[in-house]
Amino acid sequence: MDDPRYTDLRKLVGQHEKLVYEAVKAGMVAELSPENQLSARAIEEHMHLKHVHNALEFADLREGEPYEVTVEGTTVNPLAHVNGHAAVKGQIEQDPLVRAAFEKMVATGTTAHHAEHVLSAMLLELVWESSQGAATAEDGEKVRLRYYRKLKKIARDSAFRKKLTRQFGPDHFVFE
Repeated sequence: MDDPRYTDLRKLVGQHEKLVYEAVKAGMVAELSPENQLSARAIEEHMHLKHVHNALEFADLREGEPYEVTVEGTTVNPLAHVNGHAAVKGQIEQDPLVRAAFEKMVATGTTAHHAEHVLSAMLLELVWESSQGAATAEDGEKVRLRYYRKLKKIARDSAFRKKLTRQFGPDHFVFE
């Protein structure tokens, strides 16, 4: 992802992230657009994590360079994690199946934050599979149907729900 062709885009994204972060710090979240409020809420929940804080505090100074952290051989982008939370927050507000899956996980003992981790992983899987199978509209439809089947299964199958919550951890050790 460090292709120099994307440097200008990453600069703009960094500037935008910095502006949202500054609004969070200034207590001006309510003045942001609804989409940016989702991002701001996700930022607020993760500001205590060192790598998230650093990625946001210096987002405008990175000059388009990605902010990645390698822990135990795994390279991650803390802001991708935060953006996953923001995307799921939007889905919970707008998609009844996502909201039902989220509410069922929370009602059965999963924290809201951990439930967002599970749903974010599923959403990223959907995006990845869709991009890999973008050859035909039929392939994309199959991927979406599989995603919606999983959402429905979370709401009605406790064993499946427990399996997913164990598979995607609640912690943030990589970002601390």
